[in-house]
Amino acid sequence: MKIRLVCYLLIFSFSLAVGIGCTESETIDPLPPDGDSGIVLENYRLTEDETWESEKTYIVHGTLEIPQNVTLNIPPGTTVKFDRNALVAVEGILKIGTPLAQAQVTQLVYLTSDNVAPAPGDWEGIFFDHTHDLESFIRGAVIEYATVALDVKTTSPTIEACTLRFNETAIALDGSDARIQHNDILDNNIGISTIGRQTLPRIEKNNIAKNETGIHCENVQSTIEHNNLYANIFALRLNVKFDLTVANNWWGSSDPVGIANVIIDGADPGLIIKQVGTVHYEPFTETRIADVGFPYPTLLTGLK
Repeated sequence: MKIRLVCYLLIFSFSLAVGIGCTESETIDPLPPDGDSGIVLENYRLTEDETWESEKTYIVHGTLEIPQNVTLNIPPGTTVKFDRNALVAVEGILKIGTPLAQAQVTQLVYLTSDNVAPAPGDWEGIFFDHTHDLESFIRGAVIEYATVALDVKTTSPTIEACTLRFNETAIALDGSDARIQHNDILDNNIGISTIGRQTLPRIEKNNIAKNETGIHCENVQSTIEHNNLYANIFALRLNVKFDLTVANNWWGSSDPVGIANVIIDGADPGLIIKQVGTVHYEPFTETRIADVGFPYPTLLTGLK
């Protein structure tokens, strides 16, 4: 009788151990069995070059880290959702969307909040941390609901054919020669912020509209030309003591007084707290500039 009881106990113990082992294996596997509910990455650090799968959804919790000498490629058709306060930290190379050498964009990458009721500032954004690389690009992406969607420090990615909306700040440039062209930058608190006198970012052929501030500028060597800057509370705010020339843009008006009213510079002592320079916006375009902004509007059909 005792021998039979011992056997039963041994069998029960073995079955319990096997069951526990299976449960642990399931919880640490980041891939769901069918792949339909998304690939979850939590505080994930790349150890080698990666290319994610198109048509998949990736869900980022914590920090997604791209270290030096490592490349992450997020191809067209991919969706990336970010949990609250999630961050992409780029010290290597990040390639989002359609390569620059390809003729046109045919699919988008979506970078968005994972919250049911999304709002600006849900996730931290993408931080380019002094990488000094020239290979990173973002082309053909919708980026929304971040604190700073693209926080670019001392590197110069190309940002082209994107829609950046519902962010606290869409693009922040600090010591960057980035090229920002053919984008729609809409419904943000700040569209573009620039810092750093020794760099030459180029902001050209964008629709910058319906932001509280379209461009907040502390880099007077920025090239800001051939943009449609309209329906912002303030189209441009200068925040440095040097003058800034921004010619050949459309400001939503052909009236110089109306244009001056949406520019904050040294002529507005009641709205500034330090000495700042003057924005020279002439010559300006009297009508909306065609062939600027996101060039593939049919891809945005159905976007909420």
